[in-house]
Amino acid sequence: MPSDNQLDLQFRPRAVSALTVTQLVRMVSATLEQNLDGFWVTGEVSNARIPASGHFYFTLKDDRSSISVVMFRGTFARVRFKIADGMAVVVHGHANLFEARGQLQIIAEELEPRGVGALQLAFEQLKRRLEAEGLFSAARKRPMPFLPRVIGIVTARSGAGLKDILRVIGDRFPGRHLIFRAAQVQGDGAAEDIVAAIEELNRDGRAEVLIVGRGGGSLEDLWAFNEEMVARAIFNSAIPIISAVGHEIDYTIADFVADLRAPTPTAAAQMVVPSRAELAERIAAAELTLIDALERRIGEARERVDDLASRLRHPGTLLREARAELARLVLSAARAMRSQVRERAYRVENGAARLSSANIAMLAVRRNRLSELAAQLGSLSPLKVLERGYAVVSRASDRKVVTDAASVSPGEDLSVRLMRGGLRVRTVAREN
Repeated sequence: MPSDNQLDLQFRPRAVSALTVTQLVRMVSATLEQNLDGFWVTGEVSNARIPASGHFYFTLKDDRSSISVVMFRGTFARVRFKIADGMAVVVHGHANLFEARGQLQIIAEELEPRGVGALQLAFEQLKRRLEAEGLFSAARKRPMPFLPRVIGIVTARSGAGLKDILRVIGDRFPGRHLIFRAAQVQGDGAAEDIVAAIEELNRDGRAEVLIVGRGGGSLEDLWAFNEEMVARAIFNSAIPIISAVGHEIDYTIADFVADLRAPTPTAAAQMVVPSRAELAERIAAAELTLIDALERRIGEARERVDDLASRLRHPGTLLREARAELARLVLSAARAMRSQVRERAYRVENGAARLSSANIAMLAVRRNRLSELAAQLGSLSPLKVLERGYAVVSRASDRKVVTDAASVSPGEDLSVRLMRGGLRVRTVAREN
């Protein structure tokens, strides 16, 4: 019997069966699928690409390792956000060994951005892109018609939003013409149906404004109004659109593109038509304001007319004053001439007294000459002329003195100035 320090070795011949590479790969693949049938893994996206097949390929890596990932076309089509290199994601799928190259890869079935929800990320990405294109620009937004006669509505047939809109419009301003186009507002195909409804009402052309929306819900419920096709349909609408999606705190891409955003469908109905009662009150108030303004203007105009009337003088009065002024001037001129004659005579007499007796004969001659000149000067006085029966004749229209009978027409009014007073005459005929 062998001791404890001895080994008893016995060699038996063993049959060796080699595997093909394909067999090995399939064995490993089966083992992976059996033991790793569904898992979540996180990492950073790199080398993202979409070949002609439409499948999505990328590499998922961390600081020490990397693995290839493929998301087949049908699955990738359900991803709502844009995947780019450097994005941190969480992938759900199963391990697979690609037979052609014996390469380990992940078949991705779900993909979420790490740290933020996929829908929220998709919302932010689309919002930034459409804003950069100018779809949210305030300059392109159109004003709402004040009192539209025809209103188009796009929402679900059985939704609470439609009931609220109809009730509010009926209460505020009955008799409006409403065109309702039912549309699916949630789930697959909802975005396409909303776009079709907007385009249909635009082709119809009767509506002056459209209310597009639905009641509240989760982000997933409202997602149709975050689709790019809906945003572009609103942007391209020839009819102004009020977006009325969800509750007051809910915002969708449609809200940013629409000409006017209403926080709720009820608010949209309140925005689209005024209250008839409130409008009547505003009209009555405006009427009173207008009447007050007109009365003030009329009163001010009446005061101005009265003021002008008090300052306006009758032409006859002005003519009488002008005649009196002329008479005053004639008398003043006569007095001035008499005063000058007296003054000169006085000066002559004083000068004569100072003359020496030797010049008495010359003084007599000069005195006689002075007397003649004084007589001539007196004869030229207007009053002297008037005293002799002459008169000053002037036109009544312009007060110009008439010196030639040919300048006067028959029937023309004349003013005749006499020594005392004056006459207003009318020309009967001319005498040469």
